[in-house]
Amino acid sequence: MKDKLIEYSKSIGIDVIGFCSVDPFLELADEIRRRDELGWSSGLTKGSILERTNPLLSMENAKTFISIGVSYPRNTQFPVQDKEDPYVQFSRSSWGVDYHVIVGEKLQLLEEWLKKEIPGIEVIVSVDTGVFNDRAVALRSGIGFSGKNSSIINETFGSYLYLGELLVSYEFPSDNPIERQCGTCDRCVRACPTKAIQPDGSLNEKRCLSYVTQSKEFLDPELYKKISKNIYGCDICQEACPYNREVDFHLHEKMEPTGVEFPKIDEILKMSNKEFKQKYGHLAGSWRGVSVLKRNAMFNASFYKYKEALPEIAKLRDGQAPDWLREAAIVAYEELEKK
Repeated sequence: MKDKLIEYSKSIGIDVIGFCSVDPFLELADEIRRRDELGWSSGLTKGSILERTNPLLSMENAKTFISIGVSYPRNTQFPVQDKEDPYVQFSRSSWGVDYHVIVGEKLQLLEEWLKKEIPGIEVIVSVDTGVFNDRAVALRSGIGFSGKNSSIINETFGSYLYLGELLVSYEFPSDNPIERQCGTCDRCVRACPTKAIQPDGSLNEKRCLSYVTQSKEFLDPELYKKISKNIYGCDICQEACPYNREVDFHLHEKMEPTGVEFPKIDEILKMSNKEFKQKYGHLAGSWRGVSVLKRNAMFNASFYKYKEALPEIAKLRDGQAPDWLREAAIVAYEELEKK
């Protein structure tokens, strides 16, 4: 049955698949507790520690996790930068159609196949937003090893993999985890602009630019100043990783950028939420709404010394925006004005 499922997974565009037990994720539980104690947790994850680390609380008769990986591209034809009217960019994880949709559709096809082949099987589908930790499941399933940048690194696709899983009530033979590690390499640690990645590979989520660009709270202004060219997310630790040096797969057309992933600063600052949803709603990076991206665009403007953005930043500073946005606008205006 396992071999048949693997063959079917290939036919629907799943690039990597692995299987593992549903034993409690004790190391993950310890890691979460440590982050919580240090104040490093982002607060964006659902569920209690027990719910996130004990699969049997989600399905009492669960037997196996089926983990999948779907590759996404590293390179594209980037627009020519114009210092007079600069563009910014969504991180690679927000190129093309929202990966939650793409990976979710493939998992649903697997679910349908399993229910046809194994009558009575119970299945739970999860992609990123559920209580399960996609990376912990992928690690145990042999999809890849855990890098110091907290990414799962696959020998073929590097860390440019979207992950998701099925929790099922049928017992499949488990795969072996990959023992390889980063060794003495610390390129991602040194490359991280906010020092979110610790030398031991632990992550201060609240300093990670991926979190900073999604947060709806007023953070340390020094973090905002590190946003640079990305209006959403961050790719720096992946770009620094030697395992990604030669990786660039273009296997899924829906994951290719179409151009909207590289907006102009002025466009974002002037855009209404309705306009934003119409143009950018299909991107993974749209889920936090336009206000968060306006905050980021203000600091993108500061990075590019784009003073033409000052009038729009002043409107956000002096208007009826949420407190966290107005406070950020005050900092951004002062930073840009003195450049």
